[in-house]
Amino acid sequence: EQVSAHRPEAVIGYEPLVQYLAPFPGGRLQVVDMAYHPGSNEWFNVFGEENRQPHEWGFWKNRGNNWNSQCAFCHMTGFAKNYAPQTDSYRSSWAAMGISCAQCHGPMEGHVANPSAPTSSQEVKTTQQVMDNCASCHSRRTELTGTFQPGDRFDDHFSLMLAHQPEIYHPDGQVLGENFTYGSFMMSRMAHRGITCLDCHNPHSAELTIPVRNNLLCLSCHQAPGQREAKLIDPATHSKHPPGSSGDACIACHMPVTTYMQRDPRRDHSFSSPDPVMTREFGIPNACTQCHENEAVEWAVEWKEKWWPDVTQTTGRARQRTRTIARVQAGEPEAVDELLALIATEDIDFRRATLVTLLSPWANHTNVRNLLRKTLSDTNAWVRTAAVHALAPLQEAHEAIVPLRKDSSRLVRIAASRATLGPNHQSSPGYQEVIAYLNNVSDQPPGAVEQAELALAEGRNADAEQWMHKALAWDPSAQVHYLMGRTHYALGKLSDAENSMTEAIRLNPENAEYSYSLALLYAETGRSREALQSLVKTVKIAPRFGRAWYNLGLAYAQEEHLDKGIHALRKAESLMPNLPDPIYARATLHFRKQEWDEVRSAAEQVLRIDPGHSQANAILGKLPAFPGTK
Repeated sequence: EQVSAHRPEAVIGYEPLVQYLAPFPGGRLQVVDMAYHPGSNEWFNVFGEENRQPHEWGFWKNRGNNWNSQCAFCHMTGFAKNYAPQTDSYRSSWAAMGISCAQCHGPMEGHVANPSAPTSSQEVKTTQQVMDNCASCHSRRTELTGTFQPGDRFDDHFSLMLAHQPEIYHPDGQVLGENFTYGSFMMSRMAHRGITCLDCHNPHSAELTIPVRNNLLCLSCHQAPGQREAKLIDPATHSKHPPGSSGDACIACHMPVTTYMQRDPRRDHSFSSPDPVMTREFGIPNACTQCHENEAVEWAVEWKEKWWPDVTQTTGRARQRTRTIARVQAGEPEAVDELLALIATEDIDFRRATLVTLLSPWANHTNVRNLLRKTLSDTNAWVRTAAVHALAPLQEAHEAIVPLRKDSSRLVRIAASRATLGPNHQSSPGYQEVIAYLNNVSDQPPGAVEQAELALAEGRNADAEQWMHKALAWDPSAQVHYLMGRTHYALGKLSDAENSMTEAIRLNPENAEYSYSLALLYAETGRSREALQSLVKTVKIAPRFGRAWYNLGLAYAQEEHLDKGIHALRKAESLMPNLPDPIYARATLHFRKQEWDEVRSAAEQVLRIDPGHSQANAILGKLPAFPGTK
């Protein structure tokens, strides 16, 4: 890269670090990766040892560090991004530098004109409005409108990131990547009981309402009978640590610290209990060994079992949920029934929405599909939206989704409108909201990809390809190359699709989805040997990928390797026990081998799953009148 000088013209932040903003063409301000730490009078790189490269999305000059899109809303008062997709430029504006009264209270024109006058009733916010206002900045979310104002509903303007992404949250809900607090807090039992930000934090001073020293803040609820249904705690017996020691502090165990940007320590607000057993099973951090750094996990497990020999109902459920989520994220279909059971009893909205989202890969299973349809009428907008996203790939479910185009929540309306795009959808309710949303987010690669998806749905093929080229120029990652391949495939450009998918695999050779999709492309273009090789690679990467085993069985059959095909199909059956397809496919291979008893057994197994399976009935009709066993 040619060396060039950039002169910063503004700063962002105060404590614990200060970053500098450099102007770029198109109204951009880019956040420089070198930052200043006032506490130690040091300069440092916020990316640490990552060594980000100039072509990467997260390099300081690129989209990942664009102030207009990534930072400004939460660091300015009355900020408007004003992105123009046609020119890929910004005309950003704001009412005041930094956070001022109006960012939380609104314009308050009457108070400004006469500060001694009482605040009008319209300017007094409800508890929910206060929480929504805090969440507008203190959350990891996607903007839907860019027009949020104090007093507005959060889910009318933002899509909150749930806890299903393993790079953001651990399977037990502890924070991993940055989530900016609100998501963690909303999965807590405290938030479910009605605790709000203002119960602990003074919004004007940023100090705690009660000192945390000697656990005074926590015990203000946990030693007050009936207070928010809080569990009563005896600090003398609960902490198992000497009074006044660091281990005696509630926050040491229940709000462990993660440091971001090298200098910014933040406490986890999910208020989980440390469980070294989950560390042993899944590598999830626990506060015990985070504090006792020189001790092994087994040491922590031993003390956990000594101090709490009987696993409480809460801990038992937390472990069950953690194990299920970890198994689902690993692609284990056997965990789906456990996931369904958890959803049926989960009363915390954020967690229920997360669990519903995790059902997406199995939406075509009858029991999953039935639950998702029922969940479309859930009382919580996050949960309804999760159900819409999970059902969206199923054309037969669109009829059930269409009524949600008129949902009371903009978040749900946009999701439902996008899921049911079809002929004449421009006149459907919510379409203009979809367009406004896409225009607002199309300055980042995911937004460009969504623009491409809309263009494909509307038959604007050239626009779709153009948007994908933008996304790829902004983020030449394996995932975007793969999505480019999917777009080329939809456009019928199979050679280009192959090239894009091959590049995605080169960049990320351990992604089973990429090699599986390339195998299907090979099969469609008649390159059966290459398809077979790619499927073998896929199941080696992901041994529990049931659909890949199914396709591998078909590929072996096409190459006349019938025994290998039967073995692969049996593997698929074990991983997808409720689907008739691999069982019927195995029946056809047994038929080709004249193994009549095996044919009959497999076909009858299919009919137990799907009594109306015409092909299974047909193959039974083709059996010899007096079948023998071969």
